[in-house]
Amino acid sequence: MRISRSRSRLVATVAATVVAVAGGVFTGATANAAEPSPFTVVEGAIRTATGTPVPASGTHASLWGNSSYATTTSTGSGRVLIGAIGDYCEGWPTVRVTVDGVSVGQTTIVSATSYGTYPVGAAVDAGQHTVRVQLVNDFRTDACDRNVHIAYARMETAGATDTKFSFAVLPDTQQEVLNSGDTRFRNRTNWLVQNRSALDLRFVTHSGDVVNWDTPDHSQYVIARDAMRPIETAAIPYSLAIGNHDTQATGVGGSARDPAHTRELVRDTTVFNQYFTAGQYRAVKGQFEAGKVDNSYSTFAAGGAQWLVLTVELWPRVEAVNWAKNVVAANPRHNVIVVTHDYIDGNGAIEQSASYGATSPQYLFDNLIKQYANIRFVFSGHVGVAANRVDTGVNGNKIYSFLQTFHSNTTNPVRLVEVDTAANSLRTWIYAPYTNQSFTEYDRSFTGVGVVR
Repeated sequence: MRISRSRSRLVATVAATVVAVAGGVFTGATANAAEPSPFTVVEGAIRTATGTPVPASGTHASLWGNSSYATTTSTGSGRVLIGAIGDYCEGWPTVRVTVDGVSVGQTTIVSATSYGTYPVGAAVDAGQHTVRVQLVNDFRTDACDRNVHIAYARMETAGATDTKFSFAVLPDTQQEVLNSGDTRFRNRTNWLVQNRSALDLRFVTHSGDVVNWDTPDHSQYVIARDAMRPIETAAIPYSLAIGNHDTQATGVGGSARDPAHTRELVRDTTVFNQYFTAGQYRAVKGQFEAGKVDNSYSTFAAGGAQWLVLTVELWPRVEAVNWAKNVVAANPRHNVIVVTHDYIDGNGAIEQSASYGATSPQYLFDNLIKQYANIRFVFSGHVGVAANRVDTGVNGNKIYSFLQTFHSNTTNPVRLVEVDTAANSLRTWIYAPYTNQSFTEYDRSFTGVGVVR
């Protein structure tokens, strides 16, 4: 009987369950932490720091098996510096460090109390890097259990914080997947990848109606799936909101597949979830329903701030809205970007109808969007062409909402959003790379955005 490991697993399971209820699986920090944990953990947990000096988050990432790893981002150059403590069990724990997908070396942690500084590998060039730390020599007996606890992973020479970055929002692409000869969808994603550095592009999202309707051969999903591959290959995190045309409610030709069961079929996203998964999205931290991306959230760091992209199903169920509320409440230091298919109309007014769903966009605004101080942006499609509005939440925060739908038959617009955290500003514009067309009538700039840090 391996008491030590069993107890470890039980404590971790209970902790993970508590955090999961709050909507933040493996990403939460302690209630009194000055900063959120910098780590995302797989097969491990974020726990209260027990070593010294105590990290700014008040937590460390605990890894307890050879499949356990912690991931973070760090800007700078030089070697990777690891701060960690270990649990001795007939030897100290060893970790392997990977930078941007390439293994740079290993180091053995030799203290149970002092995090210290362990340089790993050769120097890397300046930039923002994804750093992964993995335990590689797990060991246990009836009397002890070899684990490691990571306080930080940073570059040897810190880089200056780049306060300006962008993210992209794809509009309804349902007209771009009707035949395999239409290259507009993939032309857009190729363009985003090619201009990634110039834009400092950190995330790509989509406001729904990725396809127009499903067919027995799922041909439109095949086209859409292929169109997103450049984003995946470039390792840019992304998410897709689900529109009514992405569900089994919409039949061939765009009419109701089964008018007597439309309300049930709007929740049937089986095919969508076969072609698009949380793993492909890369940065998903939680889902309302296991195995479904309909309601999910992803996180990323940019501009010296933390960001959370929350995808909410079309005309959502009350249970889904309650889940979303828990996610936002559990991540108060993240700036939240809500993406849902139907929210504002072509005139910028919040939609009032729940159509054949459960609740209306007005319900979503009243119960989620206006209630939390860290909700910054809302993006939607479904109707109209493009629009925007600004609301004030109950906490006095400004909420910037944008529509981009287009339903274009000739080109491929994409909304680009540039955020400058130092200037506390945003700028957004719409550009179609297929025809090199700018829609300047929808250019907007705002100051006093109120970025949460």
